[in-house]
Amino acid sequence: MRQKRKYRNFISIFIIIAICLVSCGKKAVSEEDKIECPEAGLVFQIPEEYREKGIEVEGPFEDYEGNICVSVSWYYKPVTDKLFADIMSLSQESLTEKVLVEFYEKMGTHSKALMNITLIEEQKFKNAIDNGKDISELSYWDPVEKLGENDGYVYLVSIPENNTTGMEQEEKELYKECSAYMQTVKKTISFIKTTIKEGFPTQMPAFTTKDLDGNTVTESIFTEKDLNVVNIWGTFCNPCIEEMPELGEWAKNMPDNVQLIGLVSDISDENDTKHYDLAVTIMERANADFLQIIANDDFNSIMKWVTGVPTTIFVDKEGNIVGKIVGADVEGYKSFVEEYLNGQ
Repeated sequence: MRQKRKYRNFISIFIIIAICLVSCGKKAVSEEDKIECPEAGLVFQIPEEYREKGIEVEGPFEDYEGNICVSVSWYYKPVTDKLFADIMSLSQESLTEKVLVEFYEKMGTHSKALMNITLIEEQKFKNAIDNGKDISELSYWDPVEKLGENDGYVYLVSIPENNTTGMEQEEKELYKECSAYMQTVKKTISFIKTTIKEGFPTQMPAFTTKDLDGNTVTESIFTEKDLNVVNIWGTFCNPCIEEMPELGEWAKNMPDNVQLIGLVSDISDENDTKHYDLAVTIMERANADFLQIIANDDFNSIMKWVTGVPTTIFVDKEGNIVGKIVGADVEGYKSFVEEYLNGQ
């Protein structure tokens, strides 16, 4: 599966803001400090007092190379809780692009990725090392070191240094305390058998959803063309909105055997009028009239592996996922389509 390596910091931004589609949960066990993440084969020891200070274990998700990752993140709750509450209380008219950009910037200031763990299949790791690669080239995080091996995977761990610009002194001290505590967390991490080994799906799921005009759409839509370009985006995502006019223009000039389909990630259901109306407004302003469908629960098998939006996947007429590009890259989408059609 082809993937585009873009926006090195985009994964952390997306974790902070939106992803949390699948999160490791606290196990109901006698040891209250234990947080199990069986999907990644990991057990963390994080005391309740530190979770109350804003530490959360998030994931698993997939990085741009298709590796499974888990993140330990920190939120300065006095600020981030209010940011979330405020943004959710706004009317559609008030939820402008400027407001959203300011929201993301503030979230980026007051929440950080404290620790990131990347799982690489043993053979893939061995091949990379045999070909002269250093482990620093196998992770999107700096610095990075080997944590251990478990159940067919090599685990790489990173405790990054984050910029504290914009934090008040009290917040900065709390962040530094939580960040420093990651060295203790790292020493107490243990391994368990992984329960999920698959990465990003290779097949689109069966689905029944609605488009933005209220029409019913199923997976049969893919059979109409040799190649389907599915652009997964969100009304909260500035890069998604910025590329929409170009996508709209491209949709009008595509080859006859190719179609562009938008998959709106943040409309919860047909009754979510706030995001529904915002998506319609974004499309109208961009003069983009290609098909937009709602990512309802039928798409969970796909959405839990989406590390950031926009993510664009390429689907053949049998529903096979034949490619994926993460990040806004219309020229990259076009190049993939051209290469795919020429290779048929």
